[in-house]
Amino acid sequence: MTTYAAGRMQAGLRAPVRNRYFYGKLLDAYHFQLETDYANSKRWLINRLVLGYGVVCGLDVRAGPKPNQVRIMPGVAIDKHGREVIVDRPTDPITIPDHVLRDAADAYEQSQDDDAPCVQVLLCYHECETDPVPVLAGDCHDGEACAPGTIRERYRISFKEGCAPPIDRDCVIPQVISGGRINYPALAIWVSDDCPEPPADPCITLANVRLSEADDGYHHKGRPEDIDITVRPIVYSNDLLFELLKEAMSGGHPRGRK
Repeated sequence: MTTYAAGRMQAGLRAPVRNRYFYGKLLDAYHFQLETDYANSKRWLINRLVLGYGVVCGLDVRAGPKPNQVRIMPGVAIDKHGREVIVDRPTDPITIPDHVLRDAADAYEQSQDDDAPCVQVLLCYHECETDPVPVLAGDCHDGEACAPGTIRERYRISFKEGCAPPIDRDCVIPQVISGGRINYPALAIWVSDDCPEPPADPCITLANVRLSEADDGYHHKGRPEDIDITVRPIVYSNDLLFELLKEAMSGGHPRGRK
């Protein structure tokens, strides 16, 4: 399985290691860290390879009170390393950095691939060491009087120039349905491919913010219609899959009618 250190993923699958307890065993910081890492890495591995990454609920992106500002609503996401990211309250207005606006305008004018320049709003996992406590033991090489006692799993909002592409809605498994039946051999071949490696950038795209031209460059004017959340990946929870199945089985008819 994949192992983690300080919230960061080490690429590649590795065999899990957990504590073996016995009477008289000395438990130190290493063993308690091993216990925490074992539980976290197992959960994050399942999140990444079984549930997938994206927005679970909430996290709407709205225009701020001033131009070039956005706010993120409360919600939950799973990043591309399988870590849960929780925004527990609406954020304060966040200003898109000037250099990102300039980079987005330059990229647009060079390529002209999009209808308008965009800035992507990204949600990233972030850890904060906090709650310092006294260090009651040490060695000759450690003279710290105190150290952080807890790690708060927080988030970070960042911005990236360019438009995120639309989500691909085509099935990537060839001939998965054949003659009205599921093609199980095709599924077996699909899952038998190599396990995907965690990407270098684990952040989740929440929205494209389209920019408008002004006298001094391109800016986000704060219009709701300039924020596109349909480019965000989503996590297909059991409840969501159940609703999709009900809609598919209804054949497009209204609820309660055949």
